[in-house]
Formats: sequence, structure tokens, C-alpha cells
Amino acid sequence: MMISYREIAKALEEGVDRHPELADTVKLYCALLEVQDRAQVSPRQPALTAAEAHARLEEGHPLVSAEELDADPTSLVELCARIGFTIAEHKRERVKALARIHAWLYEGRHQIRALAVEYLRSGGVSISAAAGINRGLLVFVLDSGLRPFLRAQAEALAPLVDDGSWYRGYCPICGGEPDIGALEKSNGRRRLLCSRCDSEWTFRRLGCPFCGNEEVGQLGHYPSNDNVYRLSVCERCHRYLKTIDLREVAGEHPLAAERILTAAMDAAAERMGYGGT
Repeated sequence: MMISYREIAKALEEGVDRHPELADTVKLYCALLEVQDRAQVSPRQPALTAAEAHARLEEGHPLVSAEELDADPTSLVELCARIGFTIAEHKRERVKALARIHAWLYEGRHQIRALAVEYLRSGGVSISAAAGINRGLLVFVLDSGLRPFLRAQAEALAPLVDDGSWYRGYCPICGGEPDIGALEKSNGRRRLLCSRCDSEWTFRRLGCPFCGNEEVGQLGHYPSNDNVYRLSVCERCHRYLKTIDLREVAGEHPLAAERILTAAMDAAAERMGYGGT
């Protein structure tokens, strides 16, 4: 079963003891998780039969395409607005930029679905510089607003996925890229977390999930001093993946919380010239 918003928030709050420098960041994300939880987007009944799902996965297609996003446009606009208000409460320096985003989204509310489809296809949005919109902040607001809808679809469709037969570098549910991985406690298998819908799936131990590169000489690994974390980099596509070795830690370390608690690894990778999701 997919981890709940409250469980993620609890793990984040506990993680502040290890990462006190992230206290403000954790407060923001916990507030966003509360907004997403209150959205109460219920898991939808899958529109695919088991046979249809199997056929899609066999062909390498995720179960939900961008065009099949099950999100009510009005609800999505309202949720994005609440996301924006919440960010503004914690990041006062972003108030004006968020106000412009709110006005822009509301004015174009009838095109919100097209905007969401574009984002799910490409990971970005097309917008004229003349609009005066902070593109990165807009993507963050849209991503945060879409997550409850994508998580609901993932929860409904997860039983249709044969985890042992996927082994691809993108999510079997929504096609999103991973933003963190883990080596399992029991057997050391590598699992990936979807950056969009929070689904997890098994991936081979060796290889770049972004470009498929398996040449050992082009794959690097930078472990933390305690060997709990490692930064895996690819010299072919210049992407990176954060990984936590769960065999080296006690207790639960949900990946949906670890993606935030490992922010320093993202910064280190970017300084080294590698890009993420």
C-alpha cells in the first residue's frame, strides 16, 4: 500500500534531528502534505482490465498516459491555488511571484488540463517570458497540485503491475522518472521512486535509469562517509540518482521523505555538473 501523507510528514519531522539545516524546508513540505491530504482525491477504479494492463506493460507503456490524467480541471486549479497560498506563508519573498502565478492560472483555468498534459509529457511548461511568470516556481506548484491525482491513480492501478517483469527506468504507472532509489534491506535489490506519483518499482542494480547506460566505465558512485547514501552518476547523459542503502540503517526510511531530506545531495550533484529529474 502507498505511504500516506501523514506518514511522510512524520518521517520528515523525525529527519530534522539528523538534518537541522532543513527545518524550514521540512515545515514547508509538511504544510504542503497537509494541503494535499485534505484534497481527499479518492482512488479511482482502474479503467483497464488485467489483460489490457498486461499488454501495455509488455510493450513498455505505462498504464496512464498524460492524456488519460483523471483530474477535474476546477479541482486542480483550486488545489494549485491552495498550494500557492501555503508556499507564500512560508516563503514571504515569493509572494509576488506566486500572486502572478495564481492570477495566470485562474485566467487560463479552462486550459489547465492542457497545461497539465504538457507538463506530464515534457516535464516543463511553455510560457512567454512576457508573462512575467517564474517558470520553475510554476512547475513546482503544478507538480504539487497534480500529485494527489496521480497518487490516487497509482493506488488504484498498482495491483495490475507485475513488479518482477517491468525493470524499466520510468514508472510503470505514469511514466515519470525516478528521483531517488533504495537498496532493500532483505536482498539488496534496487527500487526506484517515481518523482510524480510516488509509485515504487524494481530496477536492475547496474545501469542508468535515464539513458539505459550499462558501461561500468561511464557509471560513477559517490558514497557518503557512513555508506548509507550514494550518488550514482552517468557520464553518458550526465544525470544522477540518489540512493539510500536500507541495509545500513535501522527503522523505516520512506523514500518520499528521503527525497527531501537528501537535498544536500542534489546540490552536490549540481555543483559537479549533473542534472536531475
